Amino acid sequence: MSFKNPDLAILASNLKRSLSIYLAGAICSLSFCSIPAQAQDAQTQDAQTQDVDVAASPLAAPNGDGHSLAPDNSQWVESWANDLKQSSRQWIQIDISDQRLIAWEGNTPVFSITVSTGRASDMTPTGVYAIEHKYRTARMQGETYDIPDVPYTMYFSGSYAIHGAYWHTNFGSPVSSGCINVPIQGAAWLYDWAGTGTAVVVQN
Repeated sequence: MSFKNPDLAILASNLKRSLSIYLAGAICSLSFCSIPAQAQDAQTQDAQTQDVDVAASPLAAPNGDGHSLAPDNSQWVESWANDLKQSSRQWIQIDISDQRLIAWEGNTPVFSITVSTGRASDMTPTGVYAIEHKYRTARMQGETYDIPDVPYTMYFSGSYAIHGAYWHTNFGSPVSSGCINVPIQGAAWLYDWAGTGTAVVVQN
């Protein structure tokens, strides 16, 4: 369907995006999410990602450069996860092999959801990071994509973020450009629960 009137075309585009978000949330609630009953919608002002200076996370590596260790940092990441379980801190675990995100409070899992991490050509980097910036909505751009109004975006290392995804429902398969794609309803819960500084552990 096409519209000659530009105002109608814009309205149709907005309605299509809203419907996509609604359907993604509905699918999440039926199939993918494990969300506590007390979960509430996040309330933060909208912001764009352009011109944002994303600082390196001090948790990312011993030298604090914001990136994981190479070539194999699995033991170091596992050590961090064990230390966090011994604390009372909130932290987020991303298991790439299981395509699953788990929110923890110390050693207690409080939330679990199926996600989509980076595809083979754009793999999500493993390591220990921290949430640096949060945006209620953000515009994400790359060489092959330009996606407006990405909901519940939380950057944890440079351009890598945990965020809602309304443009696909392939959760459980690694199809993203490197970010952690989360069903809308689950992303809203995480956004409300996690503050800046919350540790993010990404492991295979």
